[in-house]
Formats: sequence, C-alpha cells, structure tokens
Amino acid sequence: MNFARCFHAPAKTPRQLPSRRGALTVEVAICLPILITFLFACYEVAHANMLLHATESAAYEAARVGIVPGAKPAKIREAAAFVLNSVGVRNFTLTMTPDPITTKTNSVKIVILVPFRGNTAVSQMFVRDPTFRGQCELTRETL
Repeated sequence: MNFARCFHAPAKTPRQLPSRRGALTVEVAICLPILITFLFACYEVAHANMLLHATESAAYEAARVGIVPGAKPAKIREAAAFVLNSVGVRNFTLTMTPDPITTKTNSVKIVILVPFRGNTAVSQMFVRDPTFRGQCELTRETL
C-alpha cells in the first residue's frame, strides 16, 4: 500500500478553483486610502510635536541670551530665529518683557507664538488651538 497517496489531496484543475479575478484590486482600493490617511496623520502629529518643542526651546534660548548683561533685542530675536529656522518655521512672534532690558531688570520673560497655519504641510483642521506658544522666564545675571 502506498501511504503517500493517503495524505495528499487530489490536485485541482484550474476549472475547479473558485474565480478570484479582481479581488486584489478591490482589497487595495479599500485599504490603500485608509493606509495613506493614517500615514499622513502620523506625519502631521509628529510635525506638530516638533513645532511645539522647537517653540519652547527657542523661548529658552532667547531668554538665555536676554539675561546676559548688555543683551540687545536684536540678538534675542536672532537666537530664537536660529532655533525656529532649523526646523523650518517661516513666521513667528516674539514678545519680550520688559522691553527694553535695562541694568535694573531682575528677570526676562520671552513668549514666542508660532502659528500652525503656514508652518505645516497639511491642513490644521484637527488642531484645537492652531498657535503654538513657548515661554520662558529666567532671572537676570549680575556682574
């Protein structure tokens, strides 16, 4: 007796197989838009997170420049712009308190606002507050 024949299913001819023509096309047509939407959403969340942290970092760096005796507003703005330009921020608003900085200033507070509009690849319709805010207040150094 031949045991190999007992464990093998008989081979089906192409006429006996069920027709699956176009099944792959339908599956791709359903899954691909969902996958692409998910990938763009992941990209946008990561980009928004990067903008938020860059805004906070720029506020800190600007405040570090501002607490040094003899700090000029142009240098403070330049320090913030350096950090924000490194991540591709096109426009931002910097507010310095007090303005101007004098020798009697005790602390320096920097507030940076970066609008989400114009700094992202996709629409901002899923963001509740479309402006990122970074602020830092540091005590002034003395000589």
